[in-house]
Amino acid sequence: MRARHSVLAVVVCIAVLMLALGLPTASARATSGPTTAGPSIHTIVVKPSGSDDTANLQAAFNTCTTHGWTCTIQLVKGTYYTAQVAAYGFQGSFVGMGQGVTIVQALPLLSPTADPFWSASPGPANPWPAMFTFENGAYLVSGMTLTEPYSDAVPLGWDASPIGGPTAETALFTTMEFTGLQAFVTVDHVSVLGAAGDVLGTNIYNAITFEGSILPPGWTNPLADVTPISGAFSVTNSVFNSAESGPWTDTLVNAQVTVCYNVITNSVVPLGFTDASNSKLTFCGNQASNVNYGVALLAEQSVYKTNLPSTVYITGNDFQVGNGANAVDVLDFGPDSGLASTLSAVVSGNVLQTDTSCGCYGESLPADYSVIISESLTSLVVSGNLILGGGAAGIYVAGGPGVVSGNTILGSFVGVNLNSANGVHVAGNVIKNSVWWGIALTNGSSSNLVTLNYVKGSGAYDLYWDGTGTGNIWFGNACKTSSPPGLC
Repeated sequence: MRARHSVLAVVVCIAVLMLALGLPTASARATSGPTTAGPSIHTIVVKPSGSDDTANLQAAFNTCTTHGWTCTIQLVKGTYYTAQVAAYGFQGSFVGMGQGVTIVQALPLLSPTADPFWSASPGPANPWPAMFTFENGAYLVSGMTLTEPYSDAVPLGWDASPIGGPTAETALFTTMEFTGLQAFVTVDHVSVLGAAGDVLGTNIYNAITFEGSILPPGWTNPLADVTPISGAFSVTNSVFNSAESGPWTDTLVNAQVTVCYNVITNSVVPLGFTDASNSKLTFCGNQASNVNYGVALLAEQSVYKTNLPSTVYITGNDFQVGNGANAVDVLDFGPDSGLASTLSAVVSGNVLQTDTSCGCYGESLPADYSVIISESLTSLVVSGNLILGGGAAGIYVAGGPGVVSGNTILGSFVGVNLNSANGVHVAGNVIKNSVWWGIALTNGSSSNLVTLNYVKGSGAYDLYWDGTGTGNIWFGNACKTSSPPGLC
């Protein structure tokens, strides 16, 4: 924007100088012939052929890339059929006429050549198992439906076993892969539709992926040695159905991620990220349903991050999970490997509903099948959430410090469980009808405050402390039963 203003200022100054010298201005010379001012806008319209459109789509990206940020690839109404398309340094727009109006369908058997496929750059010699692969660049994608209709009845094109386990085979790794060292991506009003697939139930591994996947020279471990990606990634107002995850990000540094107001169904891990350094991630206003195992939103730091802090904001979402699934997991596995925690989380204003009709919500205390799980974070705020039903715990916290405040938790096995937690303040929560305990401190939890909570209807005790840990304070809680006595 500052560059535009600078150009405008120079133009104005030149015009004033020409008038002062008595020279004709552009307006005075208008009758002498055509002139061109400002950058040219290029639009390349690609029409569906009714068969294989890969070459036409690839040619459009090749041409558009040469024009820079002013270029748009416009898809019209209809169905396009494509194998792998790769774009390098594309800057522009890739747009259709609307979700369900412009449809891009994968051709079958989109297999890579290299193993793992990211051991070589995407392109004709090594087509990645994605409909579109973008390396670096800045772009808008909007107004289309991407679909992979092939199920297990058709031989699958990509074996995910190296990263997904021996039975994880899907037709596609992703529909759109955004990778490289830096990219700026906006995805809006896009639908991704999968079908039945592997043992996890779908035929697309990640619906849309923003990740570092470029291997540096001398790499030895294709998971640990990946160079992180920086930039920005935004996914809004989109629909994802029958992909093992929806929008997914992985291996980030100096990045900003915004994933908001999307609808995700029939997914194992609808939303989330793995390994973010010096990054801010926001997940807001999303709806996820029919999550029958896995977790609706997974925020995970592992041993492959750099030692830079990141924060994730999880606000205003509506997640409906069942059959032992979790709603929100925020985890930092660094301490397990002797590394410092780097992830902070804010989880607020969400509606998290669990179907416990399976009877499995109490089968694995303390952590498995909980609604919100936090482990080893730098800091944590869990506030103002409505938790209905629930797993082993409505809110489970290991580590600390943190604040758990103003939540309403109805019908969990344990309302709030601090397990090996330190420096956590549990305040002002309403917890009713817990199957076992309302609020529990276990496994050496120390220096925690439990104050001004309203707890009633617990099957065993409203407040429970297992006798381990020191320095815990219980004050001003409205409850009837506790172990040991006197905590109310």
